Amino acid sequence: MKGGALLAALVLAAAASLLARPPVPAPAAAAPPAGAAAAATAPGAAQPVQAARPGWFDEVPRAAPATPVTAADSMADARLHGDARTPPLAPAAAAGAGPSPAQLADPQAYRAYEARQDARVMAAFASAAQLEVPRLQADVERARASGIPAAQIARVEEKIRRLEQLRREIAEPGAVPGPGQAP
Repeated sequence: MKGGALLAALVLAAAASLLARPPVPAPAAAAPPAGAAAAATAPGAAQPVQAARPGWFDEVPRAAPATPVTAADSMADARLHGDARTPPLAPAAAAGAGPSPAQLADPQAYRAYEARQDARVMAAFASAAQLEVPRLQADVERARASGIPAAQIARVEEKIRRLEQLRREIAEPGAVPGPGQAP
């Protein structure tokens, strides 16, 4: 029933648009060539075909581009100026995020700046690991409940153990011996 109602609505809309259009005046008839008049009056001769009435697409004015752009021009422009539709590769750094000119000039101050940056990165890692470990532990429990092979579960448990160890090393740098250090 819905399909029939939709079809009826479409037919009605098409008929209304045809009736609403103003009639197109017939093109002015040009004088036929001399031989055409005799051929047109001969019995059994084919009648000349009139040009079809222009459709409603011809009635809609179209804007032509000011200057046509070729594909080569477009590619050359994109190569030189980039494509406005592409996202940036990295977010813009905040003003003042880098080292100051004084820190760049003094090696000791620059080492302190680097140490602060490293500490900031390590703190972000520790924070992310603290959020990730409970999620991984929940995954291990679900895996055990659904019968996942023990080897795959062991890999995730090892990952959890290494994340916890790294988090402890970051929190207390001297607490956990590093590789090559005595316990």
